[in-house]
Amino acid sequence: MGNHGQPQGLRQPRGLGQPQGLPLLAIDTATYRASIALHDGVTLRGECTWEAINRHTVTLVPHITELLDETGITPHELSAIAVCRGPGSYTGVRIGVAVAKGLALSQHLPLIGITTLDILVAAQAPDPRPLYALFTAGRKRVGYARYVWQETGWVVETEVEVVTWAELAERVVTPALIVGEITSQGRQALSEAGAGLEIPPAPYHLRRAGFLAELGWARLRAGDEGNPAQLLPLYTH
Repeated sequence: MGNHGQPQGLRQPRGLGQPQGLPLLAIDTATYRASIALHDGVTLRGECTWEAINRHTVTLVPHITELLDETGITPHELSAIAVCRGPGSYTGVRIGVAVAKGLALSQHLPLIGITTLDILVAAQAPDPRPLYALFTAGRKRVGYARYVWQETGWVVETEVEVVTWAELAERVVTPALIVGEITSQGRQALSEAGAGLEIPPAPYHLRRAGFLAELGWARLRAGDEGNPAQLLPLYTH
C-alpha cells in the first residue's frame, strides 16, 4: 500500500499560516536571469534577483549564503524549498534543481517544483484579455504559453511551445497582453502583431522568486507533500 502521509524522513513544514514562521527558500535559475527569496508564509524576508547569464554555477550558492547571512537564517531553520523546475535552459534548470534537491535532502525538507511561466504570471494583475507568457529558449527562439484570467487566478490554456519570434507574432491573437523575456529582435517581430498587443513596462517582465515562494506556500497549504524524489526538471535546450 502507498504511503499517503508525509514522505518518510521529511520534516513537516513549520509555520504554515503562522506569522514569522520559519522561512521557505525559493530558487529560480531557469533562464539567464536568476532569483532567490526567503518567505516565512506571511512576510517576504529577503529577495535577490540578478542576471546570471551563463554563470549560474558560480553565482547561485554564494547568493544563497549571502541571503541567509543577511536574514540571520541557517539552512537547518528552513521549513521548505521551492524551485523553478523549468522549462528553460538545460544548464540553468539543472543547477537550480540540483541545489534545491541537495538542500532538501540534506535538511529533510519538502521540495515544491513550480513551472517557469506560472511564476511569471503570478505577478500579473487580473485582466480580461488573454496573457502570453514568454521565456527565451536559445537559438533565437522563444517558449510561450497562453493564459486566461478566471476567478481563481491566471489559468494556462495551452501547452508550452517553442517557436521563432516571427512564428509567435503570427500566432498571437489580439487584443492580448504579453510578458516575459522579450529580446530586441522579439520586440521588432511582435510589432507586426498589431496595435491590440500590449507589452507592459519592464518590471512586469521580471520573474521574481518572491512569487515562486508564494506559489510554494500555496501548494504546501493545499497538502502537497513535496517529496524531492518525485520532482522532475523540464528542459527546452
